[in-house]
Amino acid sequence: MTKILLLFLFIPASLVAQWTQVSSLPSSFQTDHSFGFAINGTGYIVAGSRLTSFGSFPSNRFYKYSPDIDSWTQLDGFPGGDRGYGIGDVWNNKAYFGFGLHFDNTTGASIYKNDLWEFNPLTSTWIELTSCPCNARIHPAFVTHQGNIYMGLGNNASGNLNDWWQYNITTDSWVQKANFPSHNRHHPYQFAIGNYVYVGFGHGTAGDEIYDTWYRYNPTDDTWMEVQSIPAEGRVAGTQFSHNGFGYILSGDGSDHQSMEEGEFWKYDPAADSWEQMPSHPGNSRWAPASFVLDNHAYIINGSAFDIYQSEVYKYNMDNITHNGIKVPSIEPIISPNPFSDNISIKINHLDSKNLSTKIKNILGQTIIETSISGDSNIPVEKLIAGIYFIEIYNNEGLISSKKIIKQ
Repeated sequence: MTKILLLFLFIPASLVAQWTQVSSLPSSFQTDHSFGFAINGTGYIVAGSRLTSFGSFPSNRFYKYSPDIDSWTQLDGFPGGDRGYGIGDVWNNKAYFGFGLHFDNTTGASIYKNDLWEFNPLTSTWIELTSCPCNARIHPAFVTHQGNIYMGLGNNASGNLNDWWQYNITTDSWVQKANFPSHNRHHPYQFAIGNYVYVGFGHGTAGDEIYDTWYRYNPTDDTWMEVQSIPAEGRVAGTQFSHNGFGYILSGDGSDHQSMEEGEFWKYDPAADSWEQMPSHPGNSRWAPASFVLDNHAYIINGSAFDIYQSEVYKYNMDNITHNGIKVPSIEPIISPNPFSDNISIKINHLDSKNLSTKIKNILGQTIIETSISGDSNIPVEKLIAGIYFIEIYNNEGLISSKKIIKQ
């Protein structure tokens, strides 16, 4: 029995080499609780609590990452002010971010927030949307799904919460939904796959209880169901994403609210309701890191391990993912040529390449071409003028890919 256990523990550690180090952010922006996201081939990270010589303080700094030159560039700061413990997600090539703790530089007060902001990368601007008519809070769950944002849980000065809200992006309006069915908690993990939203783990109210339980929310009938728990220790304050029909949770603190021995990486299969451990990222697991998926690579950024801020940024090639021993085909399209002149070829090797459509938009976000496509299509574009465009691929669930293309 001991030998089997040792082998199980050894295998993930031996696969750490599958993670590759890339450029770090400036040393003045070592953070926890930042929001990371990727749109149109560019990565972004905003806000979070920044390490300074005087301690850790909220920040409004905003950076973008260019993978082709492996470089970070500072942008204009988040207009909602210095912000820690906020959260966000992406829908239809725009990012949504809010909540958390705002630090007022004038009064020195820390203020719980219930606001919501939208970032448009085409104009590099933020606009404030309607705030949630709910209790302000820090580190709640926050998931975009089929044109809506689902937000709930988290905590504030009164303690942990379990309420659940839906925000309609089109109508800019909020409505309360059925409460999360288990213990109140903060800093859970969350993602959306297919028709469902998944939420779980996190830090509860009962002492230092940290959960390993996992739940599925059905927006159609506003119901919750407990599904398979992770076959490992409970965890809190990590990061997560969905990709190619699977959900992934990455890093975080373990059941003792300390860094785990490894930077654990797990895949959730919604069809089988099962978990599979993936190769750990280098070093100990991180508390409150950021992440995004860019050009089919998952990135882990910043966070802290055993109260020491981590500056190294790593990426993992999602092409390495297998399922039941078979390599998972990527849903990312191959666009060629790029730059283009008269025609664009789109090839998608994913098993589910039916009911697809594409939009080609200009830099103002206006749709110039819209058409149905298959897994292997050719689009005439000779009438487009020279310049930068974005090609978007959609399936029945919505946008699945967006890439920048250049007309010569």
